[in-house]
Order: sequence, then structure tokens, then C-alpha cells
Amino acid sequence: MKKLALISLLYIFSILPLKAEELSFNNFLSTTLTNSYKLKISQLDTQISKKGINEARSEYFPTINAFATTERYNDLTNGTSQITAVGNEILLNRDYYQDMAALGLSYNVFDFGIRRKKLDIAKADNKQRELLLEKDTKDLKLDTADLYGETLNFYKQSKIKQETLSLQKELTEINKQLRTAGKKSEIDVVNSEIAVAETQTELDEIDTNLAKKLTEISFYTNKDYDKKTIVMNDFPKDISTIKTDADGVVQLSASITSYVPEESVDAKIYDLEILKKQKEYEIQKKYNYPKLRFDTRYNFYGSDVNSFWNGVDDISQRSFSLRLSLSFVLFDGLKNINTISKKKMEVEKAKIEKQQQLAELKKKYDQIQLDVQNARIQSQNNEKTLTLVNKNLDMLKRLHTNGIVEKASCIEKQLELLEKKQKLEQNKIKYAVSLYKLHVIEEEL
Repeated sequence: MKKLALISLLYIFSILPLKAEELSFNNFLSTTLTNSYKLKISQLDTQISKKGINEARSEYFPTINAFATTERYNDLTNGTSQITAVGNEILLNRDYYQDMAALGLSYNVFDFGIRRKKLDIAKADNKQRELLLEKDTKDLKLDTADLYGETLNFYKQSKIKQETLSLQKELTEINKQLRTAGKKSEIDVVNSEIAVAETQTELDEIDTNLAKKLTEISFYTNKDYDKKTIVMNDFPKDISTIKTDADGVVQLSASITSYVPEESVDAKIYDLEILKKQKEYEIQKKYNYPKLRFDTRYNFYGSDVNSFWNGVDDISQRSFSLRLSLSFVLFDGLKNINTISKKKMEVEKAKIEKQQQLAELKKKYDQIQLDVQNARIQSQNNEKTLTLVNKNLDMLKRLHTNGIVEKASCIEKQLELLEKKQKLEQNKIKYAVSLYKLHVIEEEL
């Protein structure tokens, strides 16, 4: 009895429909902006660059250091050798314990503005990182719109192809009946079977592409989606606050064409990159200039021939030194000359890269504008036509035909409407994606 109940429960659960998971563009965008690895890295880069400012500013402060040493010195000549100095090391002719402690301070007095230029580079890098975060956010929004639009397109195609396949199978069965009745030829039956096979192949390919796109969405949302249970919503009707009428779109398009590239975040990022390269070039030109440095040190030292602790107690001896030093490189194998040339060419390279980036931006914006204008023209009657197509499909589904021939004719009309519906849905998605992209660009301005 228990086994029968268990089998019944398993059967009930097996025939129950799987729970559908709903996906909307707003939720996808919100989750993507929250979970994006790239944005998280950009945020950390911004915080790192702030520490870089403090790091560059630290060179304006003196360096204070302290050290202590203790040693046991053994003379192996039994006191017969002379006192000898080797560099800073003094070799005595006796055995003893020696201890020393020192406190030192050093300061870079003058370096021809190298510290200031390093600080300028750090500040420019911080500003650049902040702008890169804005750019990455903008690019992510654009990529998100493209990805959702492509996935929604495959989703719509899959649903329409499933309905088409079902109708074609039904039409094939009707044609077989008509073939038996002598009203259809064998060629008509085979043609309908070929149509079923072709539609099945198309559906399989669409479903594969849909599954691939869902894995891309999973990368951004950290969620898994099943193409069999997913329910994708259309883009929201209120995509943005920008005008969607003809005059509004044309006016906005004109302002973007003449203004956006030079004032965009991308252009500002390259301006800062050029500034950094220019500062590096100026630093390198002064790298071999004389450097003026100030050092001072306060020493404690003591020694004893018999006991380590007596040597520590004798550390009362003191010394104090002040030193002002000037150093410069006379010859470095022409290394700095070549490095200066390298830095100068990097500045020119950054300027060319900026021009290339501006050209690509203008091309991208022009393409988005054309997409919007083209989709707007096509979509003037799109919504109305799509509504009429859906209405006719509903009417045909509810239509009860009395004869098998009328039934076949009704299905053929449904297939024609489904093909139109697919094109209208694609244009609707294209228009929504283009409008949203234009809205993102306007936000940047």
C-alpha cells in the first residue's frame, strides 16, 4: 500500500508543470550592475588610486629610521696587528663586545619638481579611475541591453516556432486525410512533411542559441536558467524619459553627432592618460639632474672587553652628525636619453589613440542614431499591426470550421500570420534596444 502511494506521488509530481522563472530587463540590469566583476574591480582600482595619491604625497615628508646592532669581535692575531680601517669598518687588535643604536633622519631637499610631477600623475590616475568606473558602467548598460534583446529575440522566435511546428504537424495530418480522399496529391503531403522537418531544425537551432544566451545572462546574474521554464518579459514601455517622437529624436541625434565624442567620458579618460604620459616624459628629462639631500644621525654606542652586559651599560657614549649631499649621474650608458625618447613617443601614441577612440565613438553613436531612426520609422505602425495580427490569430484559433478543407485553409492563414508576427516582434525588440542605448548616451551627457 505504501509503495502504491509512493508511486502515485511520483507520478503526480512528474506530470505537474515545472515552476516558471520570470526574467525582466529591469531586474536583469539591476542584478548585473550589482554583481558585475568588472565594476567591482573598477571600484577597487579607484580606491587603490586614492592610496597612490597618499603614496606620492609621502615623498614631501622626511624619512626617519632607527637601528641597533650588537656584536662580539674576536682578534685572532693575539694583539700583534695594527688598527686597520677598511672603508667604514675599523678593525681593532683586541677582543671586545660592542653595541650601537642610532636614530636618523633624511630629507630630499630639491629634485627639480620630480616629486610634484609624481603627485600630479597620482591625482590624474585617481580621476582617470573614477571616469573608468563611469565608462565601465555605461558600457555594461549598453552590453546588457544588447544581450537581453538578443536573448528575448531567440525566446520569441522559439515560442512562435513551437506554435508554427504544432500547426504544421496538424496541417500534415489533414493533408494525409485529403490525400486519402483524393483531394491532395502525394507531393502536397511530402511538402508539408518537409516543412515540419525544416521548422524542427530551425527550432532546435533557436533553442540552442537561446540556451547559450541564457548562460551569458547567468554569468552576469550568478543564476541558472532553463530554456524550458524561463519566461522573458518585453522591454518596459517607459524605457527612458527621452522623447520618442520624430522631432525629439532628430534634435537629440544632431546634438550627439556634433558634441558627444569630444565631451564623452572616453575622451576625458584619454586626456588624463596623455597628461600622465606627458608628466612621465618631463620627469624622465630631469631624472639625471643633480639631487640635493639632507641627512642627520644621532648615535649611541659602547663597548667592553669582558662582558656583553657591561657593553650594554656603557652605551652612554654619543655622537651627532649633519650631512648635506649633492649627487648626479655623469654617464649611464645613454640609458636615460633612450628612455626620454621612449616616453616622448608614448605621449604621441596616446594622442593618436585618443583620435582613434573619438572616431570609433562617433561611428558608434551614428550607428545607434540610425538604428533608432530606422526602427522608429518601421515601428510607427508596428504596434498597431502586431495588435491586429494577434487579434486575427485569436479569432482563427476560436474559429470552428465545418469541413476539413476549411480547417486546412485556416491553419495556412495562421502560419502566414505567425511569420508576420515574428518579424514584428524582432522590430519591436530592435526599437526598444536602440532607444535604451540612446537614453544611456544622453545620461552620460
